Amino acid sequence: MSETEQPFGGNDYQAQMGDVAGAMHTGRGDIIHIEKVELTATRAADALRRALSADEETRTQLLEALQQLSALQAQLGEWKELHHILHEMLTAFSPFHANLRILSRAKVEPAEWRALLRGWRVCQTEVDRLMDFESSVEYIRTSIHRQGSVASRPDWGVRIGSLQREVEDRLKEQRCNTEGLVDLADELDRACDCYLSLADRELRRVVEKVQRLYALMIGGLL
Repeated sequence: MSETEQPFGGNDYQAQMGDVAGAMHTGRGDIIHIEKVELTATRAADALRRALSADEETRTQLLEALQQLSALQAQLGEWKELHHILHEMLTAFSPFHANLRILSRAKVEPAEWRALLRGWRVCQTEVDRLMDFESSVEYIRTSIHRQGSVASRPDWGVRIGSLQREVEDRLKEQRCNTEGLVDLADELDRACDCYLSLADRELRRVVEKVQRLYALMIGGLL
Protein backbone atom coordinates (compact mmCIF):
# COMPACT_ATOMS: atom_id res chain seq x y z
CA MET A 1 0.00 0.00 0.00
CA SER A 2 1.41 3.43 -0.98
CA GLU A 3 1.55 6.43 1.33
CA THR A 4 -1.40 7.98 -0.47
CA GLU A 5 -3.42 4.89 0.34
CA GLN A 6 -2.65 4.93 4.04
CA PRO A 7 -5.92 5.30 5.99
CA PHE A 8 -6.54 8.23 8.32
CA GLY A 9 -3.16 9.88 8.08
CA GLY A 10 -0.94 7.05 6.93
CA ASN A 11 2.14 6.31 9.02
CA ASP A 12 1.07 8.65 11.81
CA TYR A 13 -2.13 6.68 12.18
CA GLN A 14 -0.25 3.37 12.21
CA ALA A 15 2.10 4.70 14.87
CA GLN A 16 -0.84 5.77 17.01
CA MET A 17 -2.46 2.36 16.62
CA GLY A 18 0.82 0.74 17.55
CA ASP A 19 0.91 2.77 20.75
CA VAL A 20 -2.66 1.75 21.56
CA ALA A 21 -1.89 -1.89 20.83
CA GLY A 22 1.10 -1.70 23.15
CA ALA A 23 -1.01 -0.17 25.90
CA MET A 24 -3.66 -2.85 25.43
CA HIS A 25 -0.96 -5.50 25.73
CA THR A 26 -0.17 -4.15 29.20
CA GLY A 27 -3.84 -4.16 30.13
CA ARG A 28 -4.17 -0.34 30.03
CA GLY A 29 -5.51 0.04 26.50
CA ASP A 30 -9.24 -0.05 27.29
CA ILE A 31 -8.89 2.54 30.06
CA ILE A 32 -6.91 4.91 27.84
CA HIS A 33 -9.36 4.51 24.99
CA ILE A 34 -12.39 5.17 27.22
CA GLU A 35 -10.75 8.25 28.71
CA LYS A 36 -10.11 9.66 25.23
CA VAL A 37 -13.66 8.97 24.12
CA GLU A 38 -15.09 10.56 27.28
CA LEU A 39 -12.92 13.64 26.79
CA THR A 40 -14.03 13.95 23.16
CA ALA A 41 -17.68 13.50 24.14
CA THR A 42 -17.40 16.16 26.84
CA ARG A 43 -15.87 18.65 24.44
CA ALA A 44 -18.49 17.86 21.78
CA ALA A 45 -21.30 18.30 24.32
CA ASP A 46 -19.90 21.67 25.39
CA ALA A 47 -19.62 22.80 21.76
CA LEU A 48 -23.19 21.67 21.02
CA ARG A 49 -24.51 23.44 24.10
CA ARG A 50 -22.92 26.70 22.99
CA ALA A 51 -23.97 26.28 19.35
CA LEU A 52 -27.58 25.50 20.26
CA SER A 53 -27.95 28.03 23.06
CA ALA A 54 -29.95 30.29 20.74
CA ASP A 55 -31.78 27.49 18.89
CA GLU A 56 -34.25 26.03 21.37
CA GLU A 57 -36.16 24.01 18.76
CA THR A 58 -33.10 22.14 17.50
CA ARG A 59 -31.88 21.63 21.05
CA THR A 60 -35.24 20.10 22.04
CA GLN A 61 -35.21 17.80 19.00
CA LEU A 62 -31.68 16.63 19.79
CA LEU A 63 -32.58 15.92 23.41
CA GLU A 64 -35.63 13.93 22.32
CA ALA A 65 -33.50 11.83 19.97
CA LEU A 66 -30.90 11.22 22.68
CA GLN A 67 -33.60 10.27 25.21
CA GLN A 68 -35.02 7.78 22.72
CA LEU A 69 -31.55 6.37 22.19
CA SER A 70 -31.04 6.08 25.94
CA ALA A 71 -34.37 4.23 26.34
CA LEU A 72 -33.46 1.83 23.53
CA GLN A 73 -30.10 1.10 25.13
CA ALA A 74 -31.84 0.41 28.44
CA GLN A 75 -34.20 -2.01 26.67
CA LEU A 76 -31.21 -3.64 25.05
CA GLY A 77 -29.57 -4.18 28.42
CA GLU A 78 -32.70 -5.73 29.95
CA TRP A 79 -33.38 -8.03 26.99
CA LYS A 80 -29.75 -9.13 27.13
CA GLU A 81 -30.02 -9.90 30.84
CA LEU A 82 -33.26 -11.83 30.33
CA HIS A 83 -31.65 -13.82 27.51
CA HIS A 84 -28.70 -14.66 29.78
CA ILE A 85 -30.89 -15.72 32.72
CA LEU A 86 -33.08 -17.95 30.53
CA HIS A 87 -30.01 -19.53 28.97
CA GLU A 88 -28.57 -20.26 32.44
CA MET A 89 -31.93 -21.64 33.55
CA LEU A 90 -32.13 -24.03 30.60
CA THR A 91 -28.54 -25.13 31.26
CA ALA A 92 -29.45 -25.94 34.87
CA PHE A 93 -32.75 -27.55 33.90
CA SER A 94 -31.38 -29.84 31.18
CA PRO A 95 -29.76 -32.49 33.49
CA PHE A 96 -32.87 -32.60 35.69
CA HIS A 97 -35.12 -32.97 32.65
CA ALA A 98 -32.99 -35.74 31.14
CA ASN A 99 -32.75 -37.62 34.45
CA LEU A 100 -36.51 -37.35 34.94
CA ARG A 101 -37.17 -38.87 31.53
CA ILE A 102 -34.88 -41.81 32.33
CA LEU A 103 -36.55 -42.42 35.70
CA SER A 104 -40.03 -42.24 34.20
CA ARG A 105 -39.41 -45.50 32.30
CA ALA A 106 -39.18 -47.65 35.44
CA LYS A 107 -40.12 -47.73 39.09
CA VAL A 108 -38.35 -44.94 40.95
CA GLU A 109 -36.43 -45.87 44.08
CA PRO A 110 -36.34 -43.46 47.06
CA ALA A 111 -32.63 -42.77 46.54
CA GLU A 112 -33.26 -41.86 42.91
CA TRP A 113 -36.11 -39.57 43.92
CA ARG A 114 -33.85 -37.76 46.41
CA ALA A 115 -31.27 -37.30 43.66
CA LEU A 116 -34.00 -35.84 41.46
CA LEU A 117 -34.92 -33.40 44.22
CA ARG A 118 -31.28 -32.30 44.54
CA GLY A 119 -31.17 -31.73 40.80
CA TRP A 120 -34.27 -29.57 40.96
CA ARG A 121 -32.79 -27.28 43.62
CA VAL A 122 -30.26 -26.04 41.05
CA CYS A 123 -33.14 -25.20 38.70
CA GLN A 124 -35.07 -23.56 41.54
CA THR A 125 -32.21 -21.12 42.12
CA GLU A 126 -32.31 -20.00 38.49
CA VAL A 127 -36.11 -19.66 38.48
CA ASP A 128 -35.91 -17.51 41.62
CA ARG A 129 -33.33 -15.37 39.85
CA LEU A 130 -35.74 -14.95 36.95
CA MET A 131 -38.54 -13.92 39.31
CA ASP A 132 -36.28 -11.33 40.95
CA PHE A 133 -35.28 -9.96 37.57
CA GLU A 134 -38.88 -9.67 36.36
CA SER A 135 -39.80 -7.59 39.40
CA SER A 136 -36.99 -5.13 38.67
CA VAL A 137 -37.37 -4.49 34.92
CA GLU A 138 -38.45 -1.04 33.76
CA TYR A 139 -38.12 -0.89 29.98
CA ILE A 140 -38.92 -4.42 28.76
CA ARG A 141 -42.42 -4.47 30.25
CA THR A 142 -43.28 -1.18 28.51
CA SER A 143 -41.87 -2.49 25.25
CA ILE A 144 -43.98 -5.65 25.44
CA HIS A 145 -47.23 -3.81 26.02
CA ARG A 146 -46.56 -1.52 23.05
CA GLN A 147 -46.01 -4.43 20.69
CA GLY A 148 -49.31 -5.93 19.50
CA SER A 149 -47.65 -9.21 18.52
CA VAL A 150 -46.55 -10.00 22.05
CA ALA A 151 -48.96 -7.99 24.19
CA SER A 152 -51.23 -11.03 24.60
CA ARG A 153 -48.39 -13.16 25.96
CA PRO A 154 -48.27 -13.54 29.74
CA ASP A 155 -45.14 -12.22 31.43
CA TRP A 156 -42.42 -14.84 31.52
CA GLY A 157 -42.38 -14.82 35.31
CA VAL A 158 -46.11 -15.60 35.56
CA ARG A 159 -45.98 -18.65 33.31
CA ILE A 160 -42.64 -20.05 34.43
CA GLY A 161 -43.41 -19.33 38.09
CA SER A 162 -46.70 -21.21 37.81
CA LEU A 163 -44.98 -24.22 36.24
CA GLN A 164 -42.28 -24.08 38.91
CA ARG A 165 -44.87 -24.37 41.67
CA GLU A 166 -46.59 -27.28 39.95
CA VAL A 167 -43.33 -29.16 39.52
CA GLU A 168 -42.40 -28.57 43.15
CA ASP A 169 -45.81 -29.75 44.36
CA ARG A 170 -45.29 -33.04 42.48
CA LEU A 171 -41.74 -33.39 43.83
CA LYS A 172 -43.00 -32.97 47.41
CA GLU A 173 -45.22 -36.03 47.09
CA GLN A 174 -43.95 -39.10 48.92
CA ARG A 175 -45.05 -41.63 46.29
CA CYS A 176 -41.91 -41.22 44.13
CA ASN A 177 -44.23 -41.04 41.14
CA THR A 178 -43.19 -39.36 37.89
CA GLU A 179 -46.68 -39.52 36.41
CA GLY A 180 -47.59 -36.08 35.10
CA LEU A 181 -44.22 -34.69 36.17
CA VAL A 182 -42.64 -35.35 32.78
CA ASP A 183 -45.42 -33.41 31.06
CA LEU A 184 -44.90 -30.47 33.39
CA ALA A 185 -41.15 -30.58 32.80
CA ASP A 186 -41.71 -30.67 29.03
CA GLU A 187 -44.01 -27.66 29.28
CA LEU A 188 -41.47 -25.77 31.40
CA ASP A 189 -38.77 -26.54 28.85
CA ARG A 190 -40.97 -25.25 26.02
CA ALA A 191 -41.82 -22.10 27.97
CA CYS A 192 -38.16 -21.31 28.55
CA ASP A 193 -37.39 -21.92 24.87
CA CYS A 194 -40.31 -19.70 23.89
CA TYR A 195 -39.17 -16.76 26.01
CA LEU A 196 -35.54 -17.29 25.01
CA SER A 197 -36.61 -16.96 21.37
CA LEU A 198 -38.65 -13.88 22.28
CA ALA A 199 -35.64 -12.28 23.99
CA ASP A 200 -33.47 -13.10 20.98
CA ARG A 201 -35.95 -11.51 18.56
CA GLU A 202 -36.35 -8.42 20.72
CA LEU A 203 -32.59 -8.06 21.06
CA ARG A 204 -32.24 -8.05 17.28
CA ARG A 205 -35.14 -5.63 16.87
CA VAL A 206 -33.78 -3.13 19.40
CA VAL A 207 -30.24 -3.37 17.99
CA GLU A 208 -31.62 -2.53 14.55
CA LYS A 209 -33.49 0.48 15.95
CA VAL A 210 -30.37 1.71 17.78
CA GLN A 211 -28.25 1.32 14.66
CA ARG A 212 -30.85 3.12 12.54
CA LEU A 213 -31.07 6.01 15.00
CA TYR A 214 -27.28 6.30 15.18
CA ALA A 215 -27.09 6.27 11.38
CA LEU A 216 -29.67 9.06 11.12
CA MET A 217 -27.96 11.21 13.72
CA ILE A 218 -24.40 10.68 12.48
CA GLY A 219 -25.44 10.85 8.84
CA GLY A 220 -26.79 14.34 9.42
CA LEU A 221 -23.36 15.47 10.61
CA LEU A 222 -21.38 14.11 7.65
